[in-house]
Amino acid sequence: MPDKTLSKGALHKRLTTKPSDGRIALILQVLAEAPGRLQQLSAGLTEAELTTPLGEGERSFKRDLTHLIYCAERGTDPIFHALILKEPFIPRIHAERDWGELMGYEAFEIPELMAYFNFRRAALLRILHGLKRPQWDRSVRREGVKRSESVYHWARGLCVHEYGHLEDLAKKLGAPF
Repeated sequence: MPDKTLSKGALHKRLTTKPSDGRIALILQVLAEAPGRLQQLSAGLTEAELTTPLGEGERSFKRDLTHLIYCAERGTDPIFHALILKEPFIPRIHAERDWGELMGYEAFEIPELMAYFNFRRAALLRILHGLKRPQWDRSVRREGVKRSESVYHWARGLCVHEYGHLEDLAKKLGAPF
C-alpha cells in the first residue's frame, strides 16, 4: 500500500476530486496492491476463521471479499461504459442488495473468489494503465444523479472504498497494515 501510516481518511484527502498524474498513479498503485493485500490477510487462516464474522454484527473475511467483488463489478461498469459509449448511462443497481442477491458469490469457495477478484483486477488495471490523460475525464451519467461522473471519479471511489475495507480487515485480524 502507498504509505503504511496512510489511513482511509488521509487517502481520501490526497485523492481530491480533481485528477492529476500523481493522483492517478496513486489510484493505480492502491488498486494493483489490493489483491496481494487480501491474499496476505487471509494467509494462514482456517476455513472456519475465514467464514466466521470478525465481530458482533460484522462480516466474515469471506463476506467482505464478496462485498468487495460486488462493489468492484458495479464500480467498473461505469468506467467501461464511459470509455465505450457515446452517451453512457448507468441504471441504479445496488452492489449488494441487487447485484449480490442475483450473483450469490457467497456460494463459491474462497480460492475461487480470490482468483476471480485477481483476474477482474488485472483486466481493469490493463485498461486503466492504457488510458490517455483525457480518457480519465470521460464521464457517465448515473440514474438519479444530475452530474456526470468521470472515469477518475469511479476509479477513485473504488480505490478509497477498497482501501478502507483492507484497513478495517487488518485491524480486525490483528494484522499489520
